[in-house]
Amino acid sequence: MKPLSRSMVLHAHAIAREVGARVVLLYADVLEEGADLTDMLQGVDFRVILATKRATFQVPEGWDEICKIVRVPDVSMTRAGQIKVATLVASAERLIKTGDRIVCLSGLDSSGLIDQIAVLDLGAEREMFADQTADPLPADVQPAVFERVLMLASELGAEGREGRPVGTLFILGDSENVLAQSRQLVFNPFQGYPEEQRNILDTALEETIKEFSAIDGAFVVRGDGVVLCAGRYLASRAARVEPLPQGLGARHEAAAGITSTTDSLALSVSQSTGTVSVFKRGRLLADIQKPRTQRSDDL
Repeated sequence: MKPLSRSMVLHAHAIAREVGARVVLLYADVLEEGADLTDMLQGVDFRVILATKRATFQVPEGWDEICKIVRVPDVSMTRAGQIKVATLVASAERLIKTGDRIVCLSGLDSSGLIDQIAVLDLGAEREMFADQTADPLPADVQPAVFERVLMLASELGAEGREGRPVGTLFILGDSENVLAQSRQLVFNPFQGYPEEQRNILDTALEETIKEFSAIDGAFVVRGDGVVLCAGRYLASRAARVEPLPQGLGARHEAAAGITSTTDSLALSVSQSTGTVSVFKRGRLLADIQKPRTQRSDDL
């Protein structure tokens, strides 16, 4: 392990014990060698969450009891984006909860260099998250469905579609109420197909979702992953719970509105910036920004 990474790890261990942190979250793709990860775990007596894009990544042998893995989208993210995505997924999987103090370690992919430490109090960290982040999912939404939609939204934000920027909107959960407060803008491309052929958990549907992302309106996805429709106009006229941050447009307004009158979750992809914004109960839970450039010093 490189000297800076080793120093950061040692300091992270000390900070975790001193401040009573219950969890250490490591963006594991920073480390290229398995031996570096094993070194990092030496002397650990608290829970460790390893965030990774790699499908084949496994917990080092002998560390299964204290380590859990969360899979994050395979796109370029800022360091803050790494922490936000990993925290959202870990919350959805009930690996962390309100009140947990988390020490986060991050850096650039495959750099072998851990270069950032952050300490978060889940449920109280207003600068990076809303207070609902510790319990992000509606009651009927499966964690795997949320993770799949987050991955698709992140890929569309980072890559667009066929080289062109794409803005789109996904609404998860409470689908009956969402449909009651919306209408079709265009013919529903998913109408008439068997449910097993339009479940978002099926990787074969990925290109279809990306193709229809250019259609105006929202995707409505049932909590078990079945895509009910695309091209849906959201007609909620709810009063604003709180003002949206400057720079957010009509798509974000629609996401905030529908989530304030239904028990749904919305993921909005900005066409201009590629930022993925997550809404619940009319509020912005988190926004996940892609790096402005590919420079290694982009924070």
